[in-house]
This record gives sequence, C-alpha cells and structure tokens, in this order.
Amino acid sequence: MPRQTDTRARARDEFARRLADYGYLGVSLDDIAKAVDIRKASLYHHFPGGKPALFMEVADHYTKEASALLHSALATPGTLRDKLLALAASYAEGTYNSQLSNQIYYAIRHLDDDQGAEVSHAYVRGLIQPVTDLMARAVATGELREADPAFLATAFLELAGTVQPPEEGCAPSAVDRLAQDVVDLFLRGAGPE
Repeated sequence: MPRQTDTRARARDEFARRLADYGYLGVSLDDIAKAVDIRKASLYHHFPGGKPALFMEVADHYTKEASALLHSALATPGTLRDKLLALAASYAEGTYNSQLSNQIYYAIRHLDDDQGAEVSHAYVRGLIQPVTDLMARAVATGELREADPAFLATAFLELAGTVQPPEEGCAPSAVDRLAQDVVDLFLRGAGPE
C-alpha cells in the first residue's frame, strides 16, 4: 500500500506543478504518467475518473493545506492587527501558491457542475469564510468601520497576495516590512498619516 500512496501523491504533486505552470488544458495524463514513471493505465487505477478526478485531488489537497496554514495564522493571539500581520506574513512563508490557486479557479469551468460546485464551496469554506468571519467580528466590535465583511476579506486577501516569499538575497526584514505595510494600508488607508 505505501507504494500506491506514494504514486498517488507523486501524480497529484506533478499535476499540481503542471497545472500552476500550464493551466488545466495544458496538462495531459500522458505527461503526468511519464513524469511519475508509470503507465497511463496506472493513473486510471489511482484516479478512475481520469483528469477531472486527479484535478479534484489537487484542488482538495491544496485547499486543505492552505486552510490549515490560514487557521494557524488566524489563531495568533492578540489584536486584529496581530492576526492580520500573521496572515500577511504567512504569504511570505509560501503558505499560498497564487499561481496554483488561480489555475484551480480557472479550471472549474472544465468540470461538470457538481465537481465545480464542490471545489468552489471547499475553497470558500476553507480559505475565504474564515477571513470573512474575522472581518465580521472586527466590524461588530468596532475594530473596523461598518462595511461588508466579505468585501473586507477579499480586499485584505488581495493586498496580502502581494507579499511573496523572499527572493534569494532579499533580507527577511524587507518581507516583514511589506507585510506590515499591507496591514497598515488595509487598516489605515493610503492617505497621509
């Protein structure tokens, strides 16, 4: 059984890598089988539903991993600012693969309606709703002005997405500063202080 699990995970990871690079239509099961060093028929043994089933595995794995990291950041003790800093900093640690996330979103149109709905609901439930809930609590307590929590969550997540893992030679303090700037921009706006 360990060999099957390993093959399944290697196929999933290779599909994820290629999905991020080439999009859903740019990924072929032939290429995945070659990269994982198995026959294409073996892929169908592991993923009887073919390419959509392998995609569903990738989307589920990504959403669960990213959701666990997001919840860890949101569990940071302290103020709203502390939680937002932890969340923005988690982007610098590579918590979210924006390229893969975007390709998962775009690929939904190539699935049947039930599969697309399953991926969409899991993504919202795991990655958007927790931040929306945080914003709703902050609005209710007066930490944020009266606004739609879903809008606030989307705005913050878009800003946080600009915080990327440091490039080689980049000082970690520069990334920390960017995370702080993102949080400050979100909480105080772009006007003069």
